[in-house]
Amino acid sequence: MAVENSLNKEQKLAVETVNGPVLVIAGAGAGKTKVITERIKHLMQNGTDSEKILAVTFTNKAAGEMKERVGMAGPFIGTFHALGLRIIKENIKKMNLSAKPTIIDSDDSLKLIKESVIEAGKDPKQFDPSRIKNQISGFKNRLITMEKFFDEVFEEEPDGFGKILAQVWQIYENKLVRQNFLDFDDLLLKPVLLLQNDLSAKQEYQKRWEYIHIDEYQDTNEAQYELSKILAGVHRNILVVGDVDQAIYSWRGADFRNILNFQKDYPDAKVITLEKNYRSTDIILEAANALILNNKMRLPKNLWTEKKGTNKIKVFFAGDEREEGEFVAKEIKTLRNFGVRFRDMAVLYRTNAQSRALEEIFLKRSVLYRIIGGVRFYERKEIKDILAYVRLTVNEADEISKKRILNVPPRGIGKTLALKIFGEAALKPEEEKKYGVFKKLLAELRACSAGFNLHEFLKMVIKKTGYREYIDDGTEKGLERWQNVGELLSIAKKISNDGGSAEDFLEHVSLFASDDLPDRQAGRADDDPETKNERVSLMTMHTAKGLEFETIFAVGLEEGLFPHTLSFDKEDLEEERRLCYVAITRAKTHLYLTHSLRRTLFGERISNLPSRFLSELPEHLILSMRKPRSEDGLSEEDIIEY
Repeated sequence: MAVENSLNKEQKLAVETVNGPVLVIAGAGAGKTKVITERIKHLMQNGTDSEKILAVTFTNKAAGEMKERVGMAGPFIGTFHALGLRIIKENIKKMNLSAKPTIIDSDDSLKLIKESVIEAGKDPKQFDPSRIKNQISGFKNRLITMEKFFDEVFEEEPDGFGKILAQVWQIYENKLVRQNFLDFDDLLLKPVLLLQNDLSAKQEYQKRWEYIHIDEYQDTNEAQYELSKILAGVHRNILVVGDVDQAIYSWRGADFRNILNFQKDYPDAKVITLEKNYRSTDIILEAANALILNNKMRLPKNLWTEKKGTNKIKVFFAGDEREEGEFVAKEIKTLRNFGVRFRDMAVLYRTNAQSRALEEIFLKRSVLYRIIGGVRFYERKEIKDILAYVRLTVNEADEISKKRILNVPPRGIGKTLALKIFGEAALKPEEEKKYGVFKKLLAELRACSAGFNLHEFLKMVIKKTGYREYIDDGTEKGLERWQNVGELLSIAKKISNDGGSAEDFLEHVSLFASDDLPDRQAGRADDDPETKNERVSLMTMHTAKGLEFETIFAVGLEEGLFPHTLSFDKEDLEEERRLCYVAITRAKTHLYLTHSLRRTLFGERISNLPSRFLSELPEHLILSMRKPRSEDGLSEEDIIEY
């Protein structure tokens, strides 16, 4: 069947090249998702069994968008972690795992690490559990197991921090096994180890998926890279899509060299470059192209567009962060008067701490806003409480959930009694009575879980525990908490309607919690009938990856802040420049870049030079909104009206 007519020449070539390895270098806004989805449809329309098609991406949102665009059942389209979980579930016995393991999130993993540090006889204040957790995660993502750490890494550093890490890791792994847990890194590590060490399993999965698609290949870590390579080892029909210029996640283990080395792994690979941008004006793209040319570690690419721009990039030099915020608020109001909606504007910053000054001014100036990346939905207390009840009915060995809800809502089980219960000490009759009430509640809930569908079961959990009365205290905050529980019930209802069980629900939550992106909203109401959605978005530049807005304000372009003071060596500086490139290419029409002479950040008053990234932009594309007269400050007459 014919390929979609709306594809450009390069997109069409990527869709129709289905045999052999293919590297698609896809610039920002160049339609990479469209290429993958149209390729999947093209394969199925030409007779390929849908079950032979695999598509992997990094977020559930991206996977959901792909599924919606493909519109046909059959292909596996999901995240790397969802793929790993499928392989684990299909090989539980081979992996010597208990049936139906519970996947714990980052927060619960950190709790176990902290417990492990204490059990190792160390002070968590001296040996930071977060640091240890990141170390263990890093090793797992580099396919270094605890056993390999002991045999190889630990041998080189038998004393000091390495010794503490070894002790804590051992205790942590024992806790995972005893409570039938898998942490998020296990969802990648264990499937790769299975395929590396079990020939029959390796052959089965290599045979199963004949056509493989990997999105955002520049963001793969070693475990994801190895999993992709193994699965494509026989048919070699692998298409990877990515852009080195948007590789900004080295701090969480991503290795952009994977995409740079694709042609070494597959010397016969077809390379297709998508350079036509469907998002930004030619002015914005020319600036982005000029900036990124300063990086050496990249694949050649030059974005272009048919969208002609009339607005130059506006650069504003403020005296301090308050003046910067006032300028941004004023411009937002001006743009709105010219028809640009609040929802189509975003303010991006390098660090979350920069949002404070902006929020204060936005509230003062009645600019409605939302912070993207606040407290995540699945990390909110009321959500974790309800999930803990569900987890404990499914997995009786789950001590984390048991500790969480032992006295939630309050039932007279204080810290002393809790320590006795988990220490398996003898209980006094009155203590046994209190604990007996909790055990009876759990027994009733387990009985309910067998007799009701998932949605009804969750409603029963809330009713039997008295949870609504516990959180909905009549205040606005209480109502917000109850509304969050209502949203969880909506998710459960959808899964119930699809025939899902409590186990399916917990798996869904665990996988979605990893890239959950809620927001906190603030600002005064106005006359707009769509006030709920009419808000300017505030977020970090990292969070903005994959998003687009009519107008972007990138604030705080100063040496030491952006690029960050810890990123002045060559490789880190290139990643900072890539982050600036990502920020710039989020804008469709209007782009503002700001920097301040002085700034109070983390309690310290600092003075910084303008970011080197500003000097790397072509001068003819810039409209300077304000220029400094001296190091002592700025005057109103320095404003350039436009």
